Amino acid sequence: MTRSQLRRVAIAFALVLGAANVYFYNYAAFLALSHPDSDIRFNLYGDPQIEGDAKIAREPTTGKYDLLVNDYYLKHIYASTIAAFQPKYVVTMGDMFSSQRANKEEYYKRIDRFKWISHQVDTNMAPLSGSHTYLYLAGNHDIGYGGETRAYQVNRYTNNFGPLNHDWMVDLHSAGQSSNGLHQFAIINAMHLDKTRDEQFRNATWQFVQQLATQRAQHPEIPLALFLHIPLNKPAGICTMHPKTNYTDGFIKYQDYLSPATSAYILHCLAPTLVFNGHDHDGCLSAHKIRRAAPHPVVLGDSGNTLQISDDLCRMNFTEIDTYQAEVEAFGEATLSAVAGSDLTSTAGNMVVEVTVRSAMGAYGGVTGIFDISRDNSSAGTHMRALGRGFTLRSEHGYRYQYREVRLGDHLIIRILLVASILGAFVVPAALLF
Repeated sequence: MTRSQLRRVAIAFALVLGAANVYFYNYAAFLALSHPDSDIRFNLYGDPQIEGDAKIAREPTTGKYDLLVNDYYLKHIYASTIAAFQPKYVVTMGDMFSSQRANKEEYYKRIDRFKWISHQVDTNMAPLSGSHTYLYLAGNHDIGYGGETRAYQVNRYTNNFGPLNHDWMVDLHSAGQSSNGLHQFAIINAMHLDKTRDEQFRNATWQFVQQLATQRAQHPEIPLALFLHIPLNKPAGICTMHPKTNYTDGFIKYQDYLSPATSAYILHCLAPTLVFNGHDHDGCLSAHKIRRAAPHPVVLGDSGNTLQISDDLCRMNFTEIDTYQAEVEAFGEATLSAVAGSDLTSTAGNMVVEVTVRSAMGAYGGVTGIFDISRDNSSAGTHMRALGRGFTLRSEHGYRYQYREVRLGDHLIIRILLVASILGAFVVPAALLF
């Protein structure tokens, strides 16, 4: 290769490398250019699962390097998408850490790392200014499944991330002009909805859910968006996960989806417009269609009294739902059907859209979910249109709900770019001076 050819190759390499770096450092800003404005915006981050001492113990040579690269990778995702999309709410969908069994010292090390990663503090742990509200969902790697949760796990979670269950209202009309602008949002502790060894945790969760059901019965016209770590139950084949649940001593040891009975209660009694969750790292877009069914009477023991599942489900507590689990599941099968995202073009009402947010981890492309709510008076009736892993939903109440994925790229590509940039800093000048 002649000197002039070598220089042309070096210049071409430098240009390609420069363009790749420009995109990497500004990808969110570029993607935000074509994103529509909205009245309220959520940035959703699925299952970052940051690792720590256990990884270093397994991989003493490369473990520290991997942790460093992954921390900067996730930090870049949070910081870039928050700066570009300026959300009102920054929501991590659970599993902030990779293990619920981390000891106290390791747990608080990861909290400090996570605060830096999620763009809450700078390198000196000083708080960063901003108008964003940070919200969190409890995942199985945060407090454990129902069969294993201990009080110390719940206490340290709530002390650092806030309550396991809470809800709030947002008025999209300025100065509270009318109740038509109200939207309700709720975070539910999905880890203790089904069979839980320590009943106090399940009692607290179901007390909150039943209070929410009462509010929904009084104000069904207010749209509700739910956030919970574990997805609702659905048949195999719609998402990557399957409806698999393992038990130890009758309590949840592992579950991909919430139980059919719990899912039926949530869909019928809370009547959400949208449900967001994590847990399935591959992500998923689906919907649940709700239809009326014939009454489902259940005779209560020897009393002769009859329970109508169709009328009384929303007044049942979790003990009764457990007792009549088969009947509640049969009612759910008769009244609910789930469809995949590819089939989500519909003008039908009585449909709940469910988004499982793809993981922000590098192996899954470093995804951020962007969820927007906007006033939209042009819609006539409810209409749904799927857009890949996202959707646009126009409601009869005059609002447009939109979700899209913003993806950075596989962590291996980013690592290759990093190595190429370091080599290029030495090789390109040398080639040009040759």
